Amino acid sequence: MIILEAVLLIVVGLAVMGFGLFLFYAFLPLFYAFFGFGVGYSLGSYLASAMPGDLSFIKLIFALGGGIVFAAGAYFLEPYRRILIGIGLGSLLGGLAASALGLTGFLGVVCMVVAAVICAGITLAVFEMFIVVASALGGAGLAIDGTHIIFQSLALDMFDRTTIANGAVAPLLIWFVIAAIGMGWQITKMNRWTDNAG
Repeated sequence: MIILEAVLLIVVGLAVMGFGLFLFYAFLPLFYAFFGFGVGYSLGSYLASAMPGDLSFIKLIFALGGGIVFAAGAYFLEPYRRILIGIGLGSLLGGLAASALGLTGFLGVVCMVVAAVICAGITLAVFEMFIVVASALGGAGLAIDGTHIIFQSLALDMFDRTTIANGAVAPLLIWFVIAAIGMGWQITKMNRWTDNAG
């Protein structure tokens, strides 16, 4: 179950990181499903951290549920897709930031809600660039979390984003470098993807 969790995080993370803007224009429900997966995974992690034992199945159930809810929302609420993507991306980034800062439980959820509200406003102002930056950061965070799960038994803390709160620099640098690669890739493809959408 742990390897499945890691592989899903890596695959979804890399897809969002490298193709966030393209997925938005070409496969809207799939794009929202990926972000719903990330948001659901974050919420499931907060719930599982409050309970004893290994509850990785709860994280996966929340991740899949989040993906289904967000995909259905994209389909049924299509006229509001720009504000919804701001809320979704903000939730994902807020969850990743809360994880990196060591915020769990209620404080983690508050961080997600505040980030969702802020990002919804930003999305309306600078839509396409926000999609590129947020999807690269969110996707890179998910991919790093999946990599950490795989290498956890080797005690490689360089992939453990939760150590950022304790002053660890390596996970932060890895996260930002991988996100920058995703941003660069999406920016080079932006004109092509947006021209084909319009």
